[in-house]
Order: sequence, then C-alpha cells, then structure tokens
Amino acid sequence: MIFMRLKSLKLLNFRSYENLSVEFSPGINIFIGENGVGKTNILEAIYVLSLTKSNRYGTSLDLIKTGTSNALITSLVEHDDYLKKYQVYLDKFQKKVFINNTEIKKISNYISNFCVTTCMPSDIEIIKGTPSIRRNLLNIQIGELYNHYVNFLNEYNSLLKIRNEYLKRLNINGLSDYKYLEIINQKMIEVSLKIYYYRFSYLEEINQIISQVFKKISSLDGLKIEYINNLDLKKYDENLIKTNLSNLYQKNVKKEIMQGMTLFGLHRDDLIFKIKDLDARIYASEGEQKLIVIAYKISELLVFKKIKKEYPVLLLDDIFSEIDKRKRNNIMKYLKKNLQVIITTNDLENISADLVKEARIFKIKNGQLKIKGGVKNVRRKSDGSL
Repeated sequence: MIFMRLKSLKLLNFRSYENLSVEFSPGINIFIGENGVGKTNILEAIYVLSLTKSNRYGTSLDLIKTGTSNALITSLVEHDDYLKKYQVYLDKFQKKVFINNTEIKKISNYISNFCVTTCMPSDIEIIKGTPSIRRNLLNIQIGELYNHYVNFLNEYNSLLKIRNEYLKRLNINGLSDYKYLEIINQKMIEVSLKIYYYRFSYLEEINQIISQVFKKISSLDGLKIEYINNLDLKKYDENLIKTNLSNLYQKNVKKEIMQGMTLFGLHRDDLIFKIKDLDARIYASEGEQKLIVIAYKISELLVFKKIKKEYPVLLLDDIFSEIDKRKRNNIMKYLKKNLQVIITTNDLENISADLVKEARIFKIKNGQLKIKGGVKNVRRKSDGSL
C-alpha cells in the first residue's frame, strides 16, 4: 500500500504562532479549543505547505506574524517507506519552497508532491459564490494530481494577458492588420485543448461517484456536476474545441477589440451542482448545500486515490457542528479508510465516539498545546492571545 502521511509540523512566526512543533498520528488527529485560539491557523499552514498559498483571504504578508519580518513552515512527510522534508519560507519580498533542503525554483515542480484536501464552512461558496471560486477549486484539484497542468494554466494566462493587451492596442490605434492576433488565437487554442482535456477527464471521474457518495451521506439521489463552457461541449472533443473556439474568436473580434478583453474561453467557464437536474444554488437548502460540498470533497479523495494510488491528507475545519448525528456518522465512515485526517472542533461531542477513540487529541488552551501524554507550550502574541 502506497501512502502519504504528515509526520511533523513546525511553525516559526506563522499567523499567531511564534514557535510551534506538532507530531501527528498517521490516522485521526483532532485539535479542540474555543474560537480564536489558532486551530484553523494550523490547518492553513498545512495547506500553504502543500500549495504554497493560503486557502483563506489575504496575501502572503498576512501569514507572517505581526511584528516579525518572515515566517517558515517546515514538515516531515512520510511517502511510503521514506521521509521528505518540505519547507515554505515567506517574507515581504519573496516566497521560497524547498524539498529536502533544496530550493525548488518552479512552483509547479513543488506542487503535487505533498497533497491535501480541505473542507471548511467557507466552502459553501463553492455552491453560492462566483464562477472564479469554482474554477480556482477545479484548477487546484487537477494541479495536485498533475503538476504539468499548472504549467498549462500559466501558459494560458500569459497568452490571455498578451491577447488582452493587443486587443486594447487595436482599439486605440485602429490597426487593421490582425495577423498577430491570429497567431495568438492559434496558440490559445493549442493550450486550451490541453486544459480542457484535464478538466473534462477530472469531472467525468468525479461524476462517476459523487451521486453515490451524496446518497450515502444524505439519502438524496441525483447529484451531478455540469461543466458550463462557451463552446457548448458536454464532453471533450478536440475537433469541436478547435472549430468552435476559432469561430468565436473570428465572429466576435470587433466586440472584443471594442471592450479590450477576451470574452470567450476557458477562463470564463463555470460548474453547476445539480440535484435531479435542479440547480443546487437555487433549489437546495443551505444544509443540503453543505452536504453537497462534503460529498464533492469526499469524491475528490476517492478520485485522487484512484489516479495516484494514495490519499491526500484530509483537513476538516469545524464542519460537523450543524450536521445531525446520522449524517455525521455517515460522513465518518469515509474517514475510517486508510487516510490521515486532521480535524478542528469546538466540542468533541460533534465527532463520533469511535473516531475520538482512535484519534490523537490536541487541546489548545491558555497558551498551551496539550497532547495525550504531554504538554507543549505555544508562544503567545504580545497582546496575550494565541
């Protein structure tokens, strides 16, 4: 069995922590404490360690403890039968990432080595929020599976910037020579083919299992994800993508020049979550929407296992408090698989007794991180808070 486990984590000047070291269980880990004591900061640090950026709002500067100039996240991760050391260094000028003390110059070569899946209350925005939130989630998930996907995205975004700038020049200068624009169009189509291939393939994998997962945790049928795109495609078709995208560029060139931006393409795609063909954003209750998100994240775990032959580390930030006991127990069944889970909660009663029995429990209170069998001090900020 191939597996990946977060063995240890050390934080220096990250968010509220001046100095924190944690040793994790390979199975269930639970951080318990009141709101504001720094539980979520630990999950955020693990996320940054995996993807080099935060899953919360703000910039890299917000991750550095107030009054200090830099932060460092260090971990040991067990990959099957060997250990890797991962580090993310942050200051106000730069971000550096290291594997086994060697700096990795390209972020895309770092991502997908140590992988995580997160589920937190703010993830309800996957249903309710803007298309960019859903596109970003999709890109992160695929990027963790295939790091070269990140290269394709970077290439596309560079071409998109060049194309938008040239459209503005055409508008200002009134140029009639579109040959350069046609060259850019062709390059955009070429890289779009690669990105569309991975998006359609990934969503096909998710849709094969998400309805079953959703039914098991909620007893509701018929959940699926619909991929909305300018090309009216229901599945990947190389010839149709080339033809439809080329036609869109040609037919709308004057409109795009007038607005100075690219109006069509994968940067405007969206996902719609549907239950029995009804848009969950409109017709599902907030409780149902929350369960949809959890079903989506569990499906992500299962697809990851199928493709990479291992589970990512699962990070759960206080997601059980407003879910009834039966549904909580249904979700917990998925957590008993061969994966590592790190959970935050205000109250252990929100988590099944069977899971608590198996867990390593960390209690954060009064400036101390208390663990079964010992206590670690947590350095406090100057105002006395964690």
